[in-house]
Amino acid sequence: MEPLSRIVLVGFSGTGKSTVARRVADLLGWAAFDMDAEIERVWERPIPAIFASEGEAAFRASEREMLRCGLGQDRVVIATGGGAVAEPSAWGDDLLGRPGTLVIALDASPETILARIVEQAAAQGDAVERPMLAGNDPLSRIRQLKETRQAAYDRAHLTLSVDGIPPGEVASEIAMVASLAEGRAFEVRLDAASATSLISIAPDLLEGAGAATRAQWPKARRAWVVTDVNVDHFHGEAMARSLQDAGLDVELQAVAAGEGSKSLATADDLYGWMLRGGIERGDVVVALGGGVVGDLAGFVAATVLRGVGLVQAPTSLLAAVDSSVGGKTGINHAAGKNLIGAFLQPSLVIIDTATLRTLPERELRSGWAEIVKHAIIQRATPGGERGDLATFLERNAARLKRLEEPALSYLIWRNVALKAAVVAADERESGIRAYLNFGHTLGHAIEAADYQHLHGEAVAIGMCAEGELGRLRGTCSAEEAERIRRLVARFDLPMATSVDPGRVRAMMQTDKKRVAGRQRFILPLDGGGVVVRDDVPQTEVDKALAFVNRPMATV
Repeated sequence: MEPLSRIVLVGFSGTGKSTVARRVADLLGWAAFDMDAEIERVWERPIPAIFASEGEAAFRASEREMLRCGLGQDRVVIATGGGAVAEPSAWGDDLLGRPGTLVIALDASPETILARIVEQAAAQGDAVERPMLAGNDPLSRIRQLKETRQAAYDRAHLTLSVDGIPPGEVASEIAMVASLAEGRAFEVRLDAASATSLISIAPDLLEGAGAATRAQWPKARRAWVVTDVNVDHFHGEAMARSLQDAGLDVELQAVAAGEGSKSLATADDLYGWMLRGGIERGDVVVALGGGVVGDLAGFVAATVLRGVGLVQAPTSLLAAVDSSVGGKTGINHAAGKNLIGAFLQPSLVIIDTATLRTLPERELRSGWAEIVKHAIIQRATPGGERGDLATFLERNAARLKRLEEPALSYLIWRNVALKAAVVAADERESGIRAYLNFGHTLGHAIEAADYQHLHGEAVAIGMCAEGELGRLRGTCSAEEAERIRRLVARFDLPMATSVDPGRVRAMMQTDKKRVAGRQRFILPLDGGGVVVRDDVPQTEVDKALAFVNRPMATV
């Protein structure tokens, strides 16, 4: 991201652009520039009166000049009018596309917009005409006009939902996004019962990984970097150099890439490497890679010498938002996934979003599954009442799939914060941490049945299956199950498979989430959120599995 000179807020009338712009400006120490207020000052009359006396063409010309005036300033937060960016020319290099300009769209539902406009009208009285409220069906008028302008709003670098979210909270997040361009990372502190994790998210963090590690372990002598052969090719040297520059001796071991390395045999190889090399209790293990490396290296760090320090440096999207955070480590067994493991909170998690650009397309796509999962469970998690992640994914999908900043780092930050809140409330999965297993009960079994799917792919299919199971159990409607499938499809994830159902049922019998012999399922609720159920009959499980177990099926 290039250094910022100005932030421009766009969006429909009633989304709070003027209020949020003033608060962002206060937080940054910048000026606020309200285009509508400036136009009314220059014309010495309200905007509806300008429309009535001069016509829309004259107003739009004035609006364009006011936009140009605002963009000519530095260190300014600009609140635009609802229609100011509707024309493609507004996005040219001389206006919104000029260097140093961050455009953020504020998005709200038509119902929220109508309520806010009605509230504004009541506060200002009859002296101000409100054309949007004229007629018998203002909601339909708002919905139609918003749809007409939506493509323009979607050109913003980032779209934030403001439904039910206080303006101060929206402004605080925009200020954090602005700080990303100044080289400051998003940060999350996970205070679990056993330990604290400091988590940083931003592009190009690997170059500072050594300094961050040294700050956390000032007396450490050696860093033991565990990676895989693919990640080593792209990032091993950079990590080693960063650690060495911080005064650490570095040992690096690259294991074979893929799920097969999450084994007792590979763990034993790593034990031998470390023990023969003279590892000490004050040393640090650095897990550089995706979920396989993170789980494997974390397990070894938790058990060698009864536990040493651990840094997670995830290089896959899935590991960044899920497995690197929360302290779960583990290896696989022939009986199933992750059946041997330990809890060890990494003291440091370094999420360098630039590393995601080296991922193969299939691996990247697989990572979106855990992000979709978080969006679905959000309302059931601590602080998740705002329930905006699903809308965020829908509005920002194109930019996210292109790994564009600041949308990518913001999204990962929000996902990490969600998971951290769940883990802090329930580190050992005795309660709400089970919500994070949505899609995993059937997904893990589908994955372990023949390992034809990557973890995220299997979870995506599992979410579709467990959405259908929720419909069968009555925890959610058919519409909610369909909403889940649409979100899965939005990120090009599979919704169906072809697998031996008997093998899947056998894998479910070894699921570590079983309690007192009863299988637990995480099922979706209408409107978002999930619930734990252990009263699901096998007949309905079979129906849900059959729903997604159709060769070449589209759901």
